[in-house]
Amino acid sequence: MNILLDTNIIIPLEDTGKELPRTFAEMRKIGGEQGHCFFIHPIQFEDINRDKEENRKKIVLSRLKQYSLIENPPFLTEEERYKLNLNESNVNDKVDNNLLFSLYRGAVHILVTNDEGIHKKSQTIGLHDKVYRLDQFLIFLQSYINIPKTYNFTGVKEGFLYEIDKKQPFFDSLRNAYIDFDSWYQKSAENQRKCWYIEDNNNKIMAIAIYKEEKDETLTDNGTPTIGKILKLCTFKVDINARGKKLGERLLYIAFQYCVENNFDWIYLHTFGEEQKTLVGLCEDYGFYFIGKYQKDDVYIKPMKFSNDISDPIDSFKRYYPFFKKDSSVAKYIIPIQPKFHEDLFPDLSNLKGSLFEQDQNLFSSQGNTIKKAYLCYAKIKAINSGDIVLFYRSKDRRSIQCMGIVEQVLLSERIEEVFPLIAKRTVYNIDDIRTILKQKTLVILFRYVALNKEITRVQIDRAGIRGSIQSIRKINNEQYRVITNEK
Repeated sequence: MNILLDTNIIIPLEDTGKELPRTFAEMRKIGGEQGHCFFIHPIQFEDINRDKEENRKKIVLSRLKQYSLIENPPFLTEEERYKLNLNESNVNDKVDNNLLFSLYRGAVHILVTNDEGIHKKSQTIGLHDKVYRLDQFLIFLQSYINIPKTYNFTGVKEGFLYEIDKKQPFFDSLRNAYIDFDSWYQKSAENQRKCWYIEDNNNKIMAIAIYKEEKDETLTDNGTPTIGKILKLCTFKVDINARGKKLGERLLYIAFQYCVENNFDWIYLHTFGEEQKTLVGLCEDYGFYFIGKYQKDDVYIKPMKFSNDISDPIDSFKRYYPFFKKDSSVAKYIIPIQPKFHEDLFPDLSNLKGSLFEQDQNLFSSQGNTIKKAYLCYAKIKAINSGDIVLFYRSKDRRSIQCMGIVEQVLLSERIEEVFPLIAKRTVYNIDDIRTILKQKTLVILFRYVALNKEITRVQIDRAGIRGSIQSIRKINNEQYRVITNEK
């Protein structure tokens, strides 16, 4: 595939005056072995020429010839920039926008960057799934390797802090960042504080979210009180060696469900340092936004009550997830799904739920941990659009609906270069899996998962006037949706 590297990736790779970080070395090694072509954009020469460190600039410029140059790249015009709503206040913005525009026009398949500004802009123009951070790109490359597929399954546990040994290496980064971390943890344990956590097969912590309930609190140094019932995620961390298993999404999903079930108005957390840039990106993708500083930390908050103040259904869903627009302006579809795929995509609804094995490490796959999922089938329907509601009908055994999704993007394709970069962040399939699926034109539906409070039975579906066997994707009207979901 054709991979465009941002300048913040190229400089560490080519700066011979510094030790090459492990992640950059792995990217170069695996990418070369797999035959991917790494590209740069001509405009990046301007970027590198602005480097004030003359010796580094000279070395990097001399080594750029080893990369392929995008030929006749599409340069962003003012008119197109305005249409795409890309702000441009300085020369760095100009470079960033043109890299994104090359991806937008199809000059490359993927853009790799650690620039948070580019990641935010990619959401604006609907390219978020094709813009990768370096650690995400490494996971993408690993999924390209033709090896037997193994799943690292995980289940989420809830417990008291005193049940967990804080001396585990997992907590070292927190201990280094906060001098009083150990005493804070001990005090919180003594106060019966609880958490959600995920362990590996050796009972070592892989991810944790320590939470606290608050009310009418002032959350920033210079802020005013935030009114309402508030859930604070005091500590939210995923082990760096567990990246790619979607454990952060899994913990966020648990936290959101807890807020809904317990009628919270807000959820917030603190972040600090470069280590948590990935966490910030994840949280922003689910509606968190920056509200200020608390001492050295950045504070991000998300509303947990729905408001109809955002007209675009996707933007509204991002801000207010798991709440969403569902009025008559939003189209609704029923999608049949076989039990084996239903079990993998929606493990909370699996046959093991409620059994003795519910907390077993074999319960959740990486794909099951995600909120953002991908569904692939051979339907030829072209009417489904972003913002539409899709209800998943489990065929054969249950013949019922237990969950739904809000569509983010739809693609009909049989090209591996087009499909794989788009879905790699959402699925556990490797490149050979996808090649097998793409034996003919495939409908790819990218959506965000929403659980239903109650199962919709076949009787209820019939009662709404949805007759016959559900063997293909079927559009339903707003009244039928209201009947089967018991909406008023």
